[in-house]
Amino acid sequence: MSDEEEIREAVDEAKAPGSFNIVSVLQNRNYPKTEVNILIDDSLAYEASAIQERINELDKAIGKNKMSAEQQSEREVLIERKEEVYENIAKGLYVVEISGISEGVREGIFNEAKKRYPIQYESSNNISELLGGETKKVEKESVERDNLFTDLLWQKSIAKMTDPEGNIQTEFSYSAIKSMRDQFPLSATLRINEAIEKMRTASAVFMMETGEDFLAKP
Repeated sequence: MSDEEEIREAVDEAKAPGSFNIVSVLQNRNYPKTEVNILIDDSLAYEASAIQERINELDKAIGKNKMSAEQQSEREVLIERKEEVYENIAKGLYVVEISGISEGVREGIFNEAKKRYPIQYESSNNISELLGGETKKVEKESVERDNLFTDLLWQKSIAKMTDPEGNIQTEFSYSAIKSMRDQFPLSATLRINEAIEKMRTASAVFMMETGEDFLAKP
């Protein structure tokens, strides 16, 4: 091979597209993350709600009338206490870091729950079925399967928790997740579930709504 041919071959190799491994790309992909603040001390939230309710009652009862000294005093005490409660709430917040997961992992979680609690269907005495006609199967609800699915989904999605003192937990056994789901107040459970679903849909919705021009290679 002449020097010119060797140079040409080297140039062609340099111009040739590189190779990649899609499995490696998928394994090292970045998933969206978000943080939610949750309050575990339900008594503080209840007290704050009760105080605000009483303040609203006073304001509504007084209306445009002049506030009496007694009412003014009660309102001031309530507002002062509300500020104290809000400060305690801020000091008692736990931070939960939620990470997105792939649809394959989510499907695997559902299959695991379905394996433990197989799908069953409602029995039917439909005349069409008795005559050999086509009928639509109605799936029975399974609270056990739904709970197991959500337990496993939390276990895969919760990446980290930080307590009010800054201590961090990054490992969550199934029993820990089960205890969290059983004992967390409703507000905390709803915030975590909402964050998990947002991680699943937000990126997909954004990419679908941006259109082809945004995704076109420059």
